[in-house]
This record gives sequence, C-alpha cells and structure tokens, in this order.
Amino acid sequence: MAARASTRRIRRSVVAVAIAAALTVSGGAATALAQTQDEQFTNAVTSMGISLGASDDAPTVGKRICEMLTTGLTGQANPVPVVRGVVNTLSGNGLSREQAIGLTRLSVGVYCPQYGRYFGR
Repeated sequence: MAARASTRRIRRSVVAVAIAAALTVSGGAATALAQTQDEQFTNAVTSMGISLGASDDAPTVGKRICEMLTTGLTGQANPVPVVRGVVNTLSGNGLSREQAIGLTRLSVGVYCPQYGRYFGR
C-alpha cells in the first residue's frame, strides 16, 4: 500500500514537472516571441530544478537527447527500449529517473516533436 502511494506521488511529480515545462516552453505569446527556442528550453530546464554539468549547456543536452532518439529509432519497430535507454543514460549521469523522464519529454517537445507519440501522457 505504501509503495502504491509512493508510485502515485512520483507519477504526480513527473506530471507536474511536465506541465510546468510545457507552460514554461509555451509561456504566453509575448514570451514565446521574445525568446529563442534555446532560451525557452533553458528556462524550462531551470524551472524543473535540473542542474547540468558546467561543460553542458541545456540546449546542447536537449539536442543530444533527440540525436540519441533519432539514432536509436531508425529502423526500430519497438521504441520502448530506445526511450528506456535514453532515460537510463540520463539517470546514469546524475539525474533522478523523474528528472531524466522530464528532460527527455521536454527535449522531445522542443527539439524533436516528431517523437512525441512515443511518450504518451
């Protein structure tokens, strides 16, 4: 029972992060016009509380995530292992699983929306 409650809290956190990121990325017409895609992405990553290494800027990381997806999904009938691999790679580099999922969804939403269908709700 406690495990279910914990899982629900994590899911709610991931959903909340995804919603916050989406709102940040699309945050109003004036803001969207005043900021570049990279600026919007960077602001969303910051609002999600994700700290990237000093040598990595957020847009570069987001674009690399899309490159990993593109490489992995080419000729792949089942996207699940590819998406899981990207999330695991990010998790192995210091992000929590929730942050890795949020960053992957955000990257897809901003830089490679053609993969959005693989991320459900």
